[in-house]
Amino acid sequence: MNFSFFGRSAAATAPDLDRKRLRRLIDQATNDSSDESEEHTGLLGMIREEVQVPFKVKVEGELVECQRFEVPRNGFGLNAVCKASGKTRVVDISRLEWVDPLPQGHEWIDAYFAWRDLNG
Repeated sequence: MNFSFFGRSAAATAPDLDRKRLRRLIDQATNDSSDESEEHTGLLGMIREEVQVPFKVKVEGELVECQRFEVPRNGFGLNAVCKASGKTRVVDISRLEWVDPLPQGHEWIDAYFAWRDLNG
């Protein structure tokens, strides 16, 4: 197992969870899964249930409010639906730049990135 712990812009301020904790979260979300698609669905379900929205985050340096998550129309992924200055932006979750305070349940996003790195 080689987790990168947000090997992307979110890494700068997100706390690193240890590998065992991430593995437990991934296992919890995917324990009844029979394939990669079901694992993806399980992890997204946990993010929807556990990550408290709305929360503040930056996208390309602009402070925005993440209001919800949605699945892209095609393939695997997870998008954040963000609002700022009356405009809505839908971005891949890897483009989020975390700011304090982190949202409750953020560790599920860490687990999602670790799973994605394993299956990418």
